[in-house]
Amino acid sequence: MTVVPATAINQTTSFGRRNSIDSNVIESAMDAEIDVVIQHSGDNKPQHWAVIVGISDYKAIGDLRFCDEDSNDWFNYLTEMGYDHIVVMGDDTSTYMQYDGLATEYNVKQALIDVVAQAGEQDTVAFITSGHGGGNSRGLSFLCMWDIAAGENGEDGYFYDYELADILEHAVARDVFVFIDHCFAGGFGDDFMAMPNAVNVYFAATCTERGMGWDAGEYENGMWTYFFLEYALIEVFGSDPRTAMEDAFTVAEAVYPFHIGAHHPEAYDGALNQDFLLW
Repeated sequence: MTVVPATAINQTTSFGRRNSIDSNVIESAMDAEIDVVIQHSGDNKPQHWAVIVGISDYKAIGDLRFCDEDSNDWFNYLTEMGYDHIVVMGDDTSTYMQYDGLATEYNVKQALIDVVAQAGEQDTVAFITSGHGGGNSRGLSFLCMWDIAAGENGEDGYFYDYELADILEHAVARDVFVFIDHCFAGGFGDDFMAMPNAVNVYFAATCTERGMGWDAGEYENGMWTYFFLEYALIEVFGSDPRTAMEDAFTVAEAVYPFHIGAHHPEAYDGALNQDFLLW
């Protein structure tokens, strides 16, 4: 297998494939209260909601290779499973199976707020994202949205772990699935597990709070996306909608090239005594 991290660009902040950002450039930010107005209907039929992000070509920083493929593969998987509501956001040059707009920080936050507001108590919510990431190696992590280092609509493009948790903690959905294929992804785990609805959450991260994600040119995917989705869920489990995410993680983790250390995948499970299903 060929493991190919993207070459970092020579800027004040250094970005690589789902890579790290020098902690010296991370500015302190005030926690913002997210006001979510619950709008879900009284329909008792479980609904399945997803927000998928895949950013290969950024507005102001170095580009990536396979994040759009990651989003397409997840879109196809969830569509075939029967998901009712899927929003896909990305860049303005890649090809997407479905495209609902630029993955700016503002747009992604709004999409998540809308889904959280509409999803009912019997529903499933999934947030799946692939792109650059950064952090300070001590638990503060962030997703690099399309507009990072440029900013649009009053946001700066840094989508912090506590900001995402501030949104997802309002979800009344029975199941909340988060999959992050960005560097420093593990830093989101503690924030999710501290949410009042943590018992409903399962989070699969490509690495620890200090690790990196990787491109796998051989598979034309992010490496974690390939092993979790393509290898485990699709190849080993045959796209069975009743596959437990815990089982998929175990299979993917066993064959992942980084067996130990910061680049090794992590799982955060709010209910260790029961299986988490996407359907």
